[in-house]
Parts: sequence; C-alpha cells; structure tokens
Amino acid sequence: MSERGMASAESDRRGFLRGTAAAVAAAGTGVLFSGSAYAVQAYSQTGKIASGKIPLPPVGTNIPCSMYAANVPLKLNALGALTLDFKGGINLHVRSSNTDGLTLEVVEFRVEADTSPSTPNSGTVFVLKRSNASLAPLSTVTADGQAFLRIPLTVATVDKATEQETVIASSDPAKYATLSAQNTKAFPPVNQHYGLREPVAFYAPGGSAEQGSEVLGGLEGFDVIVNHAQ
Repeated sequence: MSERGMASAESDRRGFLRGTAAAVAAAGTGVLFSGSAYAVQAYSQTGKIASGKIPLPPVGTNIPCSMYAANVPLKLNALGALTLDFKGGINLHVRSSNTDGLTLEVVEFRVEADTSPSTPNSGTVFVLKRSNASLAPLSTVTADGQAFLRIPLTVATVDKATEQETVIASSDPAKYATLSAQNTKAFPPVNQHYGLREPVAFYAPGGSAEQGSEVLGGLEGFDVIVNHAQ
C-alpha cells in the first residue's frame, strides 16, 4: 500500500473510532443512550412493548453503534491465551424492513484492545475488524426481539510507536462470527448485551477448513454491550 493509501486508511480508522469513543465512555459509566426515534416506545409494567413487537427503522437507515467487551478470551498460537478488553464500534445499514423484522449489512466493525494504555507511544493494540469477505452474510433483527449480527473477522495488531497495522489471521471465508441478542426491547440498541454464539477459528489470510489450513487461534467468547451512537 502507498504512503498516501496508508495515511487514508489510518484516517478512516481514527474517524470511525472517534465517532464511537464518546459513546463507549458513556456506556462504561452506565449512561443510557436514547437510541433513535424508532426506539422510543411506551412499555407496559411487565417490561414488554404493549404490541409485542419492537419499533424498527426504515430501509436506508445507517445505525452506528459503540461496543465495549471486557475479558474477551482470544487465543493465538504464537502468543498463547489472552484476555483483553475491546472498545470500538459497528456500523449497520438497513437493507430491508417490514413488520416482521430487518435485514442489516455490517458496513464496518472494528474494536481495539490496548495492552499498554499508560504508554501511548509504545506497545501493541490488538484489533478485531470486519474482513473483506466477498460473500458477507446479512444480519437480522426480528420484530419479536431476536437479533443476529454476522461478521467475517480479521485479527490484526497495531504497533503504537509506528502505527503500522499487521494482519495476523482471519476467519474461514465460508464462516463468520455471529453475535446474538435475545429479548431485545429496542432497536437501534440501548445498552444491549450481545454474545458470541459459538467459537470462531482463525487461519492465515486466505486459509480455510476446506483447504486443510492450519488453525492459528480462535475467538472463544465475546460478550459485548452495544449502544446506538448518535
């Protein structure tokens, strides 16, 4: 990649993370975000929407969200078992919307774990981000509150001294991470917990189970709090 391309990529990365940083900080202090007009609905005393369905945004809506995941178990063969705290965000785009639910495209996903936050100019940042898989699956939210975010993943590291990002591994191109939420009461999400449905194996970029590629590690869990970032 050229110096100009690297600078542009770094600018995009910083811009995306800046857009969710304030939301992450607020979520960490217990502040609830209002979501959007689509998420405003009167609840009954039982905690359920009176109609039994959550209000959903229309086609074309972009939904940027902050994400915070503590104590994430990430295993990399070269480094062993790691436990990391990730902060960042996800950007969703509504592809279809009707009374039964939504289909969503994960336009961008990136979370970072700084292993040495007290030294801003040295150390390593671990990154989980959306890979460039050509057959990325659509995500779904049902009107009765079931949500599934499907994300092809890449693992990378950033050298804080040089800001150089190095890709380590990716999920199988035919598979992906699925983050699910049950009994969702609002969408866009408001302090919503999502969890990883099953572990995700990582291979060298371009590798896969079908090819018999060596497994380089895996994401064994990812419990995350998601908030609409207005």
